[in-house]
Amino acid sequence: MSDEKTLETQVEQAGLFTHSALSQQAERINRIEAFVYGLADALLERKQLTEEQLQTHTLRVAKELVEKGETLSGGVVLRIDGDEAPAATVDCAARMHICKGVCCKLSFPLSAPEIESGHVKWELGKPYFARKDAVGGTCVHQREDHACGVYACRPRVCSGYSCEHDERIWADFDKMILNQEWIEEHLQPQKPRLIAIRMDRVR
Repeated sequence: MSDEKTLETQVEQAGLFTHSALSQQAERINRIEAFVYGLADALLERKQLTEEQLQTHTLRVAKELVEKGETLSGGVVLRIDGDEAPAATVDCAARMHICKGVCCKLSFPLSAPEIESGHVKWELGKPYFARKDAVGGTCVHQREDHACGVYACRPRVCSGYSCEHDERIWADFDKMILNQEWIEEHLQPQKPRLIAIRMDRVR
């Protein structure tokens, strides 16, 4: 794929992500507003609360949300790792001929050190998620033999990820039977994906 087409795809992804995120935020805000206004009206009508008390409490809670960093934002996503690095024990080489590195289609945000190192590309449309190829929907660093092209400096999520108990990937881990139904439903490149199918949030 040409650099121009890749950039165009990245811009399209950016628009999809932004519009979807804004729509979700708007829907959430509308629900919360309806609930809060309804509750405030009920309390005021029953004289269980004065307008002055309501305003005082509203300002106090708004200040607390800002101080705790819990206000809604359309900002970027960065991963923050703990002190202990996880270690995966799955023999990937023994399974690669079956799974073709399907875990490389899962999404995850990079950490600040990983971004600053410059070894791993990230999505321009979904900062700072590891970049996926627009054609196959897999990590852009996956080689044709399905091996990792940046293995020595791969993200910590990749080095610590284990598919052994990930029922999204395996219908039967021991017998090496893929959960093909889930994979086809969720990891096909032609289906727009946001950030729900995460490698760092095994369900």
